[in-house]
Amino acid sequence: MNTTTQQPGDTGLELQRVAEAARDSLTDEMVARLAGTAGDAVDLIDQVNRSGLGKAIPALARMVENGDLDRLVQLARVYGSAEDSVTDEMIGRMSDAVGGGLSLLDQVNRSGLERALPVLSRMVADGDLERLAQLARVYSSAEDSITDEMVGRLAETVSEGLSLLDRLNRGGAGRFVEMMERMQSTGALERIATVLPKLLDRIDGLERLLQAADAVATKAAAGPPERGGLGGLWSMARDPETQTAMRFLSNLSKELRSSHKR
Repeated sequence: MNTTTQQPGDTGLELQRVAEAARDSLTDEMVARLAGTAGDAVDLIDQVNRSGLGKAIPALARMVENGDLDRLVQLARVYGSAEDSVTDEMIGRMSDAVGGGLSLLDQVNRSGLERALPVLSRMVADGDLERLAQLARVYSSAEDSITDEMVGRLAETVSEGLSLLDRLNRGGAGRFVEMMERMQSTGALERIATVLPKLLDRIDGLERLLQAADAVATKAAAGPPERGGLGGLWSMARDPETQTAMRFLSNLSKELRSSHKR
């Protein structure tokens, strides 16, 4: 078995040949680029050393192991895509929206609206806020359904109502109200309210009484004059109707006297 043994001198010779071949193949441009790259690498190493970035290498290693670095890269790609898709108009609208939001927050802070938050929370819990929203919808629907003609009629009705109130005020309605208040305080109004239904129930009898009195007056005016004397009085007293009328008047006089005494 033949064993080939390479001497140290042979290895050095081969390395020297490789170095010479590489040096012969390098152009001035390649040498300049290699020098620039080496300079940049040395500068980068110096910046890393000064900024203490070496302390972050363990954290970066853990992020690589956990896949967090990959997710950060993907997030950066999404952000880059979103930045590329956003136009100047969209940026302007976003700026206006952010400005409006900040202005609204400033107004809320200045007006002390945060003190109303507990009340709003209770209204939401009790359902009062929903009812207010429904009431606002009803009002809006009613406002939309009102035509110009209806508005004109309402304005005319309100104007006539105010004119009527003015006429009542000028006509002494205030004094009438004061009189009603005095009657209420003395109890007279309550007595009138109690007696008035009874009086209305007996209004028919009062009407018949007045009609009878009118008929008697008409008959007396149309008939011949009485002759007078005891004979005429005697003939009248003998009439049964006259006796009935006298009895009625006597009973009426008794009732009037007894009621006056009570």
